Amino acid sequence: GINAEYMGIMMKGVLRTKTGADSPFIGEVPIPKPTPGYVLIKVMAAPINPSDEYFSKGSYGSTAFEPYVCGFEGAGIITEVGEGVPAAAVGKKVTVWPGVSTHSSDKIGMWSQFARVPFDACVMLGDAENCEDYCGLFVNPLTLLAFISIAKKMKEKTIIHTGAASSLGKSLIKVGLAEGIDVICIVRRPEQVKALSELGAKYVLNQNDSTFQTQLQELCLKLNVHLAFDCVVGDLTPKIMHAMCANSIIHTYGFLSGTGAKMEDHKEEMLKDNKKVVSFVVMNDPIIKDPEEKKKALAYISDDIKKGGPFFKLTIAKKYKLEDYKEALVKYKELASQGKTIFMPNAQDHFF
Repeated sequence: GINAEYMGIMMKGVLRTKTGADSPFIGEVPIPKPTPGYVLIKVMAAPINPSDEYFSKGSYGSTAFEPYVCGFEGAGIITEVGEGVPAAAVGKKVTVWPGVSTHSSDKIGMWSQFARVPFDACVMLGDAENCEDYCGLFVNPLTLLAFISIAKKMKEKTIIHTGAASSLGKSLIKVGLAEGIDVICIVRRPEQVKALSELGAKYVLNQNDSTFQTQLQELCLKLNVHLAFDCVVGDLTPKIMHAMCANSIIHTYGFLSGTGAKMEDHKEEMLKDNKKVVSFVVMNDPIIKDPEEKKKALAYISDDIKKGGPFFKLTIAKKYKLEDYKEALVKYKELASQGKTIFMPNAQDHFF
């Protein structure tokens, strides 16, 4: 944990307490020393995902010690290596998600100037690649690759996705097209309908249209839809469930509406038509748990980098210093359909 071996020099980070009370906050912690199998990374860029926000405020995930550095993923430059890691790795650019490693014990987060991470959680970037472009290559890509994998196992040709104007939603459309899976995209605003249609989405519905329920029901019947992925939940989940065919399943993976799925009045229909609502957590999915599936997914991501990032290269909406974390955690939601909001922990003032 954070009390392991340290260099004694301090670094800035966005931190949280064990319980999440009075969190997050900006503070200083010692720069960690890389232990065997680990590397020290100078963090150049780290995105804000909803899971990061929930974790930083203590409403998602727990931590055994404090202060805990927040931020689940990022990209940077290897500055030092632990025992068992090739010395040639020093100076290399990498993108990393400590959670993908088989032996990540301390998970010092990426919203800090430096991070100690397992070398086996690093994916190499080319010297010409920008850390900002590839700092979010795990949480979203592995989540959507898990969605595609679930659809293939169920032999589904069309899936429903809410919050579809997000970075994840846009990538899902592109990967879906490449993998032969259509996405019924559900968004909130007319301009998002236009933007996703231009991306190649065949079906885009605005949940605030008066004809939304009818349109969704007709599409579900026509396309024989049994699978949905919902990050909005609240009142939207029962509407989707009602439109879907019998023997269907909705995976919820967020609560952008601010409340859980309101299913109390729909138990009878769920029972009668064998419709299920289950919680999706990428860390519990075979894409992380099954070594073969994980290897395939990481190879898919690596291959995308080599091709110039057609699926997963980020569009950046706004860059922030760590000190401006309060504003960043408000703004990232407003900017979500424009791209990712990221921290640049080591950038000089003229970058902002």
